[in-house]
Amino acid sequence: MTTAKDRLDVESGAVTAQLQKEAEHMIHSMPSSVDFDELWQLHTGGVGKAPRYRHRLSSYRKWVIGATAALAVTAGSIIGIGFVSPPVAEALRVIPFFDYLYAKGAYTANLKVIEQKQLSSSVGLEAKDQGITFEMAEVYYDGIQLVLNYEVTYPASSPPISEKDAEVYYELHLRGHEPQSIYTHDFTITGDHTFIGTTRQSFGDKDLPGQLTLDMTINTIGATKGKWDLTIPLDASKSKALTSTVYPKDLNFTYRKSLYTLEKLTLGPVNTQVIMRNIYPREKLNVILQDDIGTLYTDQGRGATNDYYYFNFSPLTALNPKPAYVTLIVTEPLENGAVKQAEDRQRLNGSYPITLKGNEGGTVKITSVDYEEKQTVVYYEASQVMSQNTPLRLEEEQNKDHPIFPKGQPVRISRDKLAFKLIFPPVQPSDKLEIVANSFTYTKDIQQFRLRIPIEWTQ
Repeated sequence: MTTAKDRLDVESGAVTAQLQKEAEHMIHSMPSSVDFDELWQLHTGGVGKAPRYRHRLSSYRKWVIGATAALAVTAGSIIGIGFVSPPVAEALRVIPFFDYLYAKGAYTANLKVIEQKQLSSSVGLEAKDQGITFEMAEVYYDGIQLVLNYEVTYPASSPPISEKDAEVYYELHLRGHEPQSIYTHDFTITGDHTFIGTTRQSFGDKDLPGQLTLDMTINTIGATKGKWDLTIPLDASKSKALTSTVYPKDLNFTYRKSLYTLEKLTLGPVNTQVIMRNIYPREKLNVILQDDIGTLYTDQGRGATNDYYYFNFSPLTALNPKPAYVTLIVTEPLENGAVKQAEDRQRLNGSYPITLKGNEGGTVKITSVDYEEKQTVVYYEASQVMSQNTPLRLEEEQNKDHPIFPKGQPVRISRDKLAFKLIFPPVQPSDKLEIVANSFTYTKDIQQFRLRIPIEWTQ
């Protein structure tokens, strides 16, 4: 049998080529109009993050996220589970899982922290059936998010695999717990008979324990039926050592005669989570999180139970890793006519700065553009806090039907001013290349509540 290390040696030259191929073919579609849910995602920096598959919302209000993350409803016994050798497990760790996601256009800034700080754990589990091997390489868990990185190998005698073969249909169950959750996954072909996958699941449960057992039930890989079930231990100790939790006192507001209380703020290396209590939530409130120098954190999912809301955000930034406080900005639900959308575009002719209309009446000033071999970097400054996440895209005059969207979210590069960089796929400089901003502004008074959360750092 060919080991994972052997495959890596043979396919090392193909990895770069595959990444380049993925980047060249990465084209996102932008709707001509958006509803208010999508508009808010634009406002909070959620462009381009929609997963390929996602649970629909539960029957308790459409926006309450389903409690189970599954692609196919199935049950089965564990088949062929065994521990791979330490050398193979180590070989699996060098597979560039997150680089593949980056090449596909997925937002990976927070996932890179997992690699940089070595927060994942090698699992070394595999299951075999129908000649196909499913190997779980590494796992990250912190009580808020779960990341599973795995590799699938088809028999060497089988025909080269295609996209329809690079799929895994599974269920995930945490023993003893059924938290609110939302998830996404990506699969990438790495060879004639191999592909890798990364599953990311965000939880809304406010009290998940540090150690859990995850049952992963797999009944189909590609078009092949079988059983590739794994029992995976989860341990949050690595991330917990870098996590701070704040329990605010007397931070609340009243909206439509209902009292909302800020109950918990978790600040971790990969995730930030806000828990807000209200018995039987009835409003789809919109929420933004901002640090003490005006940086907005990226929205990474939200939901509610009968007792509380939860809001997941990106982690604290490297530029400001220990803010004195963060501010939770809660906005009442947007109704028809509550916002006005606008589009502003200008040619990238090499003359800077270029000023475009930004969110909520502000501006976005393009200060420079670097045309690099593997990426295009747009540098800009926002005139006010809410304009920093104004959605930007590039368009070529001869190819307007295929706009070029950024690969990830804006990264702040200065503490003293609202200056950012935004990474796009590589493009050639041209006097026919345009940069386009789609902004919005409230057209009437929208009720907002701002809750400042002090943070006392002990280390």
